[in-house]
Amino acid sequence: MKRQKEIIKTSLKFLKNIFLALVAGIAFYLGIAVLFSFLPTHPPHQNCRPEHEIFIASNGIHLDIILPVENVEPKILQKLNVLPGTLFIAFGWGDKEFYIKTPEWSDLTIPVAFRALFLKSETAMHVTYLPYSFQSGKKIKLCAAQLKKLNAYIENSFTKDGQGNLQNMDFEGYSRYDDFYDANGSFSLFRTCNVWVNVALKEISIKTSVWSPFDFGVLYHIKNV
Repeated sequence: MKRQKEIIKTSLKFLKNIFLALVAGIAFYLGIAVLFSFLPTHPPHQNCRPEHEIFIASNGIHLDIILPVENVEPKILQKLNVLPGTLFIAFGWGDKEFYIKTPEWSDLTIPVAFRALFLKSETAMHVTYLPYSFQSGKKIKLCAAQLKKLNAYIENSFTKDGQGNLQNMDFEGYSRYDDFYDANGSFSLFRTCNVWVNVALKEISIKTSVWSPFDFGVLYHIKNV
């Protein structure tokens, strides 16, 4: 009996330590994430005329990069299933399973969230065709060189076959206005969908956060023009 009590006591102490370590780890992650979200980058000044516009938009948690269809390079457009009448195209990157099993945030389950954040997982590109004028989110003005870099960044995020074709996922999507494709990279706590957008802005020399797994960290630094 005494031996059993000691085993139970030791087990409870172990579980308590695990719980405290988990709480401390989460607190540390959140603290660093918030700090780095508000620390700005210092991109070099661009000596070119900003005559093209893009948008960074959030659904409350997840960011997309949205371009007028005329600002998407033809070599990308010809690989997509662009619907007639499309005016804007939204590009998002994220965990493949999360996209498939979480069409609405109410569909989110703990196992899906755990696998996305803590296990190495495949990713997907979510492409949405917008048949209306989009003026929401944060607008950013780009020059031709910046727009070209952004298009290259988006294109390189797609997985391609030996002929350069995009890899359609075996998933119908959320509506007739969107498609899913296999993507490069792995989703994690440190590389979220919002980090993908954050890195894109760094690539094109737009002021953004040093690192932000959250949408607000990226949006905070963008000044509407």
